[in-house]
Amino acid sequence: MQKYVLYAVMITSFIGSMVGSGINVALPSIGREFDAMTGDLSWVAAAYLFGSAIFNLPLGKAADILGRKRLYKIGIVMFSVTLLIAGFATSVDFLMDIRFLQGGLMAMVFGPGMAVLASVFDKKERGRILGYQTASVYVGLTCGPALGGLICEYLGWRWFFFLTGTVAASGLIFMLRVKEEWYGDRGAPFDFKGSLCYMITIPLILYGFSKITDALGIYLFIAGLAALALFIYVERQSQHPILDVSLFIGNRVFTCSNLAAMLHYAATFAISFLVSMYLQVICGLSATVAGGIILLQFFMMATLSPKAGALSDKIDPGIVASVGMAINSVGLFALSWLHRDSSLILVGLILMIIGIGFALFSSPNNNAILGACQPKFYGTASSLLATMRLIGQAFSMAIVTIVMDVNSVQSVTGADNDALLGAIQIIFKIFSIICLFGILASLARKKKEGTASL
Repeated sequence: MQKYVLYAVMITSFIGSMVGSGINVALPSIGREFDAMTGDLSWVAAAYLFGSAIFNLPLGKAADILGRKRLYKIGIVMFSVTLLIAGFATSVDFLMDIRFLQGGLMAMVFGPGMAVLASVFDKKERGRILGYQTASVYVGLTCGPALGGLICEYLGWRWFFFLTGTVAASGLIFMLRVKEEWYGDRGAPFDFKGSLCYMITIPLILYGFSKITDALGIYLFIAGLAALALFIYVERQSQHPILDVSLFIGNRVFTCSNLAAMLHYAATFAISFLVSMYLQVICGLSATVAGGIILLQFFMMATLSPKAGALSDKIDPGIVASVGMAINSVGLFALSWLHRDSSLILVGLILMIIGIGFALFSSPNNNAILGACQPKFYGTASSLLATMRLIGQAFSMAIVTIVMDVNSVQSVTGADNDALLGAIQIIFKIFSIICLFGILASLARKKKEGTASL
């Protein structure tokens, strides 16, 4: 049973990440076919992240109530179907809508999938298993642009959805072999009030922060913070909340691990985008060469994640994750000193170092989060972790947008190279500082995992 669960979760983790990253290379072809504006195309990519972030917690709680395996299987089927439907899209607006739905359905798969993994494997090997799952995510992120490019070039962009939908459906074959079911709050009433507050809070905060340089963005962000306060109040009053606030009270491991996850992704998600801009626009390299150099980081991440996860089974996960965050902070600061004539070997080595730090952080941090709560909270904890990741990713790209605007970077054709290079250096310095705060959050955990407050 264990191996079937692992295979299913690894497949869906790979496909979910690939669908998120691979769509970027298909956007030019989609834009030409539908004569779409750049802004509309960016929302085709962003809608997937928004859908996932908005539905993560509500669907994670639904899995605890209805059965994690049951919701996971339903999610796989519906996710695969929407991928196939996307291949028949007749307009960019339809594609945006279906991508938003795909993100929501992926939330139906990711959180329950990790919760099932934590349920079927013994605590002593949980870190290693979560390492395999994390490696699958990284492989998907890595292969997405490369495989997506090949598919779009030789078969057309529609086949990107047809093929990924078919592979995603194969995960169901393995999960159908699993007979046991797992619950966290079986038969409990669903928290509709809390879900509504949460689903209003997330888009207000994310979109508001992305437009924080405008008055409207500031108002939306403040409204999002107010909605967050209301969400916390509603959850404290609910007997069956989608997010049990008691998970955070007196449980520094859980609280600090989630905060560290958000800060880590805020500091690292935009690395590939910025390095790609540096290599192609500043250094004048081809997309193929730039992609090969960036691949070094993901290679280290995918290779070492299972080993780092296994290490966290033997050593306090908080210590391993803190070391990884510290390595990333050093690597990000090193990237902030890149100039026009920097050695490509040096760039590759820095990215490999960051890949090592990333691997040392992610799997152990995931292990620490699940180890800091009781099994009945695995669904909620997994969904919350996914939410922290997506919020961090959104903040990372928002920081890039803000700094680019402040530095008056208007073009990536070569006309604004000095301003672009200056912006990239500033952004990496900001990211290294964010990583320092992440280290503090990571070190603030107790030395031993505990659930005394639960």
